[in-house]
Amino acid sequence: MRFPYTFTSPDEAQLQRRRHLLDTYGQVAQISALIPLLVYQIPLLVRLLKDRIVYSSRSRSGAKEHASPVTPSFGRQPVEGAESQTSWWDRLAWRLDEEVLPGWGTWRVLLVATLWTAWLLLLAIKDTGDDYLHLTKRFGIITASQLPFHYLLAVKSSYSPISLLTRLSHEELNPYHRALGRILLLFLSLHASFYLNFYVQKSLLLKRIRDADVILGLLAITSLLVLGTTALAWIRRKNYLLFFILHVTLSISLLPTLYFHVSHLRPYILESALVYALLILQRNISQTKTRSAALHPLPGTKDLISVSVPLPPALRTRTFHPGQHIYLSLPASNPQGKLRLNPFTVANLPAKDKHIRLVLRALDGTTALLAALAAADDDPAPQPQPLQKPTLLIEGPYGAAANFPTLASFPRILLVAGGVGATFTLPIYRDLLDRVGDDDHDAAASRVKFVWAVKSLADARWAMPHLGKGSEVYVSRKPRQRQRQQQQASRAEEEGDDDNDDAMEMQEQTGLIAEGGRADEDNADSIPSHITLHRSSRPDFRLILSEVFSPAPPPAKVAVLVCGPAGMGAALRREVGVWVRRGREVWWHGEEFAW
Repeated sequence: MRFPYTFTSPDEAQLQRRRHLLDTYGQVAQISALIPLLVYQIPLLVRLLKDRIVYSSRSRSGAKEHASPVTPSFGRQPVEGAESQTSWWDRLAWRLDEEVLPGWGTWRVLLVATLWTAWLLLLAIKDTGDDYLHLTKRFGIITASQLPFHYLLAVKSSYSPISLLTRLSHEELNPYHRALGRILLLFLSLHASFYLNFYVQKSLLLKRIRDADVILGLLAITSLLVLGTTALAWIRRKNYLLFFILHVTLSISLLPTLYFHVSHLRPYILESALVYALLILQRNISQTKTRSAALHPLPGTKDLISVSVPLPPALRTRTFHPGQHIYLSLPASNPQGKLRLNPFTVANLPAKDKHIRLVLRALDGTTALLAALAAADDDPAPQPQPLQKPTLLIEGPYGAAANFPTLASFPRILLVAGGVGATFTLPIYRDLLDRVGDDDHDAAASRVKFVWAVKSLADARWAMPHLGKGSEVYVSRKPRQRQRQQQQASRAEEEGDDDNDDAMEMQEQTGLIAEGGRADEDNADSIPSHITLHRSSRPDFRLILSEVFSPAPPPAKVAVLVCGPAGMGAALRREVGVWVRRGREVWWHGEEFAW
């Protein structure tokens, strides 16, 4: 089939009409970005009306509404009628939130991206006739029209217009930010390719390649290609610092490049620059400096660090919802430490505890710097040394927890954590238990199940004082002493020498002494009796969910929250999906950080 576009020679009137259509469709493309946000208000309104109806029925029974994710009336059992049956819409919504392929995002994001791409393609083609250059320019101006919206999707503040309209956090909007970025890369690539083809066909390439507008255009497409490539998941995981620096640098430099590329794009570029400036202003306003942080490594662990910061006056007026996170930087450290790269979940209840506590795993970047400071403070010195108080910049809080439904309205709640993922689930769990009082812990234990998987028992000791009745801790790594005994017994059996028993016993004792008491990290004697400890095992989610979904009477609705390794979250979601397909109503939240 012949390509439907040709190189035309328009007269002055046709050129003016082309310019008018280009400006009009650019404006339509930008304004139409509001349509998905307005459509999204429909399910939000339906959900609000549904919650109001439920609240009215509960209020007649004496329950009170509360703005917190968990209410003071948590001790009262919510009304449990017959087993709730989900509609086809609920099951479809569950399916849309499943991953297409590992690392490829969800079906929901793919569907939205596909529909939006089709809409923008329609706007790029409509009323272009057979004018090749009109089509080429249309791709360019539609790309520019989406840039302000693209930058808005990167705003972390809960006061972002998109966050306010969708009630989605920055982490939940990030997949759409990345999807729109790929769409813009596609459209700008088509714009550049069509122009280069035109220059080659007309033998203008050598002449035009030296002109400023073409040089700036090639620089812009190159910047977007680098942005898109370094934003790939495997590159972000391999070198996040490289991704971050290039992302910030190129996002800033792209704006003046396009501003001076052609004058017709300038309104959209100025809008994008305004959004970016407000983004920087918001992040600077949201940060608080403190010099009273206490850092120390957690006993018995290899790489866990505790950071405790007395609640600064500037943060006492902010609402910390259980499960939210903050960003940290060390302004007095090297350039990498000054960057606010990593989100750290607040592991306690700051309003109650009067301080912010973080428990983090030392890897690289900011966490490595904090680990070095913690080790220096924890290192015994011959002469007393003044405790180092590093200056920290705290930004936040952020996170989806601010928009959680009222968890107390759920008859059953399952909290699952892996490793330091308990920093997310533990504050929610504490908040639930604190509101019922000491007399109703048995009732709370029947409704809230806390499951935590760790590699070693020492990794969980920091949270043990806060775990209530019925909490389950799974330790996957065998205790050192048992592991040594099994290895030595295996060697002795292979050698077939029974005389090695005494030598092995002496070797074991020597090893225990040489560890300087670290074997205590595997000692379960100090674990409270109300906590169920599972040795050398991992959670059986099928069995756990069977217990959660199958009490008598069956719960009308179950809330499931998980934070941990991606594999754990995926395994839990697969098992929860079995119950969703059976018609059970589930509210799901998987806490993860895609960037």
